[in-house]
Amino acid sequence: MILSDLKTHHLRTITSAHLPLNSRFNFIIGPNGSGKTSILEALYLLSCGHSFRSREIAPITSYEQDKLTVFAQSNDNATISIQKSKALPTQIKLNNQFCSTTSQLAYALPCQIIYSDIFQIIDASSSIRRALLDWGLFHVKPNYLSLWKEYKQVLKQRNALLKQSYSYDYFIPWDKQLSLLAEQLDCLRKDYFELWNQEFIKVLSALTNTPCSIDYYKGWDKKQTGKTLESLLAEHFHSDKHRQYTQFGAHHADLIIDTNDMKAKHALSRGQQKIILIALKLAQGKLLNQNCLYLFDDLPAELDELHQTNLLNYLSHNPGQFVITSTTPINIDFGIESGEQGSFTIHQGIINLDVSRETSATL
Repeated sequence: MILSDLKTHHLRTITSAHLPLNSRFNFIIGPNGSGKTSILEALYLLSCGHSFRSREIAPITSYEQDKLTVFAQSNDNATISIQKSKALPTQIKLNNQFCSTTSQLAYALPCQIIYSDIFQIIDASSSIRRALLDWGLFHVKPNYLSLWKEYKQVLKQRNALLKQSYSYDYFIPWDKQLSLLAEQLDCLRKDYFELWNQEFIKVLSALTNTPCSIDYYKGWDKKQTGKTLESLLAEHFHSDKHRQYTQFGAHHADLIIDTNDMKAKHALSRGQQKIILIALKLAQGKLLNQNCLYLFDDLPAELDELHQTNLLNYLSHNPGQFVITSTTPINIDFGIESGEQGSFTIHQGIINLDVSRETSATL
């Protein structure tokens, strides 16, 4: 879905805003605290049903307001909207029809956010990297979501049983079921990872000369001894029971990010890490069968001029819709046509179309 209009009401400091969006590039320029990131939040809400900054409703609703509303229309006149209230259930609509799950939003409007917390992909626990892997699988493998939910239900049951005084015999059927589901998940994840890695190599080479490799760990048998998950669960049953959780399985899958056989978090600068992580997300977008909406918050942060130029040049030659914020003008005099860009300025929650710069090579 390519968006042509965005309307938002009572989102943080933005009382009301209407943005006629360009189908390709949209640049939003303003000082810190002006509301730039809130516009990205509005777009992200339409894809995920929640903010990337907070899962709570109160912090993202304007002061002394009970609800917020975001509405968007696409180039083909499809509509998507979300209303969040402090007192009432969230209301989501696609083409004026109520949606019961946020997954319907995600399928309709695939969205990738590049925000300051992007470094958590490298710095934080495996759950963050696994979520990135799951995002891609959700969009390209139709049966993945139901399979993952079924696995988590069995895992939840097993973990609950570990807290009780049952012998291992009671766990055998649960372990068989968990292992079967884990193998199916691993098969889907491996297939996806191979495609993702191929695209990542291509995108990375276009953005930087920083060396980087990614690898996939399925969540068990890290030393590749050939042991099945079922055998490992049996072998570590007493240890699991002592810890009261399952130590091996698809819920411990991970994405390993290295550079020259060293962990990326130890060897690379923040700028190098950022361009690598952007390459990971762009590579995922290449695997979709529809356009992706990319949200870049403060794109110049951590990136030198060369990497900014490489990135924008790459984006200009690849499909997608891009919304990019910055506190300062961004040089775009290398191939983005005037008809492929919209420019906005924002100050204290008030956003305006910057007509004077629509045809300028520099914002």
